[in-house]
Amino acid sequence: MTALRALLLENWPLKLASLVFAIGLWLFVATEERADAVFTVPLDLTDPPPDVDVTSVGVETVIVRVEGRRSRLRQLHEDDFRAEVSLKNARPGRFVAPVQPENVSAPSGVRVVRVTPTEVRAVLEAR
Repeated sequence: MTALRALLLENWPLKLASLVFAIGLWLFVATEERADAVFTVPLDLTDPPPDVDVTSVGVETVIVRVEGRRSRLRQLHEDDFRAEVSLKNARPGRFVAPVQPENVSAPSGVRVVRVTPTEVRAVLEAR
């Protein structure tokens, strides 16, 4: 027991200063203000079938609303995001697909809250 007590009391001012610093750092990180931001992101149509051409697309960009720490959001640009809709099962004719937050890849520490518009319309023609 005395060895443990001696270990705890050895360099106690330095240990106390380290503890105060750690608590202060934790408070700064834990209470940093959360914010939201809006980015205009190009919409990519991926995985087109080999026998189909996209002749028109209703929208070429989507508006992405994200939230995260204010300091993180200040570092971001539109090219840090990617919005994709898969044409994997598309057939010639009119094509409508939902655009959801899951369709947008975002940097770590950022959560996609909303995507506008919520769907994309395209016209596909057989080659």
